[in-house]
Amino acid sequence: MNVAFVLPYGEPSDGFFADTLLALLCADARARGHRAEMVRVYYDGRSAERDAEIVERLVAWLAQRACDLVVVERLFDATPMERHRRAFAESRVLQVTRGDSVEPGAGVDYVLGSAPGVTRRGTTRRTPQIDELRAAFDELLSVAPDLDAKWRSVPGLFRGGPTSSETGTPLGQGEREGEGPLGKERRTFPFAPVIEQEVIAPGAAPPVVRKTVFGNVGCPYARDPAESEHFRGVELPVEQELSRLGCAFCHMGGDYEVRSDEDVVQSLVAQARYYAERVEGLEEIVLSDQHPIRYLAALMRGARGLPQLRWLFPARADAVLREQRALEEAILSARANGQILEVYLSGFEAFSDRELARYNKGTTKSEMLESVELLRELGTRYPDAFEYARSRGHSMLLFNPWTRPEDVRESVDAMRAYGLGELFFEVGRNRLRLYPDLPITYAAERDGALEREWQAGDEGAARRKGYSSERPWRFLDGRTRALYGVAQLLRDELGTETELAQLSAAVAWAEAGHADVGGVARDLARLRQVFEMLLLDGARPKDLRRATTVAVEAVLFGGACNNGCGACPHRDGYVDDATLLGRVDAAAEHGRPLLFAGREPTLHPEVVQAVARSARPVGVVSNGRRFAYAAFTQAAVRAGLTAGSVKLFGATPNVADAITRDAGGFAQACDGVRQLRGRGVALELRTPLYRASLSTLERMAELAVELDVPALRVEAAVDAIGLDALSVAADGVERLARRCSSLGVALEAAPLRAGMRDFRYMPAHRERITKMSE
Repeated sequence: MNVAFVLPYGEPSDGFFADTLLALLCADARARGHRAEMVRVYYDGRSAERDAEIVERLVAWLAQRACDLVVVERLFDATPMERHRRAFAESRVLQVTRGDSVEPGAGVDYVLGSAPGVTRRGTTRRTPQIDELRAAFDELLSVAPDLDAKWRSVPGLFRGGPTSSETGTPLGQGEREGEGPLGKERRTFPFAPVIEQEVIAPGAAPPVVRKTVFGNVGCPYARDPAESEHFRGVELPVEQELSRLGCAFCHMGGDYEVRSDEDVVQSLVAQARYYAERVEGLEEIVLSDQHPIRYLAALMRGARGLPQLRWLFPARADAVLREQRALEEAILSARANGQILEVYLSGFEAFSDRELARYNKGTTKSEMLESVELLRELGTRYPDAFEYARSRGHSMLLFNPWTRPEDVRESVDAMRAYGLGELFFEVGRNRLRLYPDLPITYAAERDGALEREWQAGDEGAARRKGYSSERPWRFLDGRTRALYGVAQLLRDELGTETELAQLSAAVAWAEAGHADVGGVARDLARLRQVFEMLLLDGARPKDLRRATTVAVEAVLFGGACNNGCGACPHRDGYVDDATLLGRVDAAAEHGRPLLFAGREPTLHPEVVQAVARSARPVGVVSNGRRFAYAAFTQAAVRAGLTAGSVKLFGATPNVADAITRDAGGFAQACDGVRQLRGRGVALELRTPLYRASLSTLERMAELAVELDVPALRVEAAVDAIGLDALSVAADGVERLARRCSSLGVALEAAPLRAGMRDFRYMPAHRERITKMSE
């Protein structure tokens, strides 16, 4: 029999979707004598045309192999499977799941693992063991030639999914201690997953740098959502298995199946060794176990002798606090045995207690913030053996049917105030997915949020993220639908690095009652056109001068600032200023001049020492205020400061001081510019666009002339401008460009995608550039 194992990804990245289960089943099929092959399929995710090409390539791949059985673990696009079944009428499609929630749909004939039975106490659906799934799949292969007639004999197999009337024997029925399904002796299988996998991708195949290994299944968190106010009056079905306990959106909870720590450690080390010996370029091992902290120290001792790997493990925020001692012991063990530990996944989901209650998270905003502080402390104390933000795999669910703009604001404000952007990648992209085995789905049904089809312009999150198809739902607050729509537009157009600023702008726009996403798209396109006029040589007015600049290596600062700008982006990601000098040394190795930037570099107690330590030209992006003090400026210049990009937030004291929320700041900054200019420092004025400054923006050119500064640099963040004022900002920049042309002031712009964090260049004197090039 020809068997194909297909791993689809919603974008050209593996993310944290594991291939281990399908790779094991592929090996099992080969061991039975079948012709079995595995393919990773990467959709583009942004281009319908390129995605259609991927579908054609996959259909052709399946047809060339005349596949009798196609096995998938996730399916968000049924088209390739439906086309293959039409071309090969005898072919069948099997979806295998480790207990993950699925919404049965088109393209799948059978589902294995989605209804594995309930726990011994009968309180919630259990999570299947990997060997249980392998045993059931082995049974399926044995009856495959007559599967449609004998499918009920396969434990855990369901025809059309768990909500179908055609159901087989649950995977865990009759299970007793030490036994498997149906009372049989539990089978064990060798760990030898297939390594060689073909690839279908829109470009080059993404490198495989991480592999997943299996520990205990399930999750110990077991609070019943029925005890929560949000779930009062929810009627749960009794005719199907439900993931009843734990987080209301998760298929695990109250079903943690514990083996002895000794057995788990021995198994995990063996799995990791298998991969380390066979996967070239392997960097990371992901632990599939929701409660591993207690045995991590022993695991790190067992890993002694393996090449250095980064061991990624999940941990609830409250578990990090509760098990601090065990975690620190594990870090010390990792250091002693040449390994690195990383908490890669904490299900924060929201920094709003209202939202956390809806999710039945069993923790609070304050607990989560406290856990982040502890993780940062451990990261600083053990930088060679512990990380918590490198992978940025921590999860957020900012959007669900009940979310209001005020809920999103609370979470986003917390992330910006505490620098939590370091933890997340595409923080606003994820949203709640509803499946028929989850309590929260029935809460949505109670409140009228479920839909037969997605509303126009919405498709949910599953396809974009690469998860199995979900149940359609709608936002109960119309403002939130507009917020979500404009947030997706901004991220698609501006990228992910400024996403917290984008979300802040989207919240303010929605709270003000705006809903015209198309209007924002048009205004944003116009602002982009104006900025590209300044960025591209071919588009610039011929009489608008370019500034003299030099490429740099940026060194970011965290810490304090003596301004109070409401849209400051430099607080979004945490930077540990205790490690400043080490970062300076690392940046200096690149050989380029350095640019100190971020919060307010001049307030760091070691900033002058850092300038001298670099032993190369150094520039600074600063509000300029500390340079008003002659002694400080003199010390900085003597240490090697050669350039300054000084932020002035308006052309007049009233405008600038209102933005920075510090009376007298404008005058002090101007004094700082004069001090720097008097000591020969190359200068530019950096002009962040704020709504309050747009009407007088062209006067910044006159201020540059008054301060004898040869160049301006404009930068824009959508939250500082406001989504309803993007066209006003475009008008203001055009007026500024004309005024700069008439006064002979050079004008540069930061790319819109960079927001207010474009630190690629610093100003330089032309004669110094010539000397450096010589």
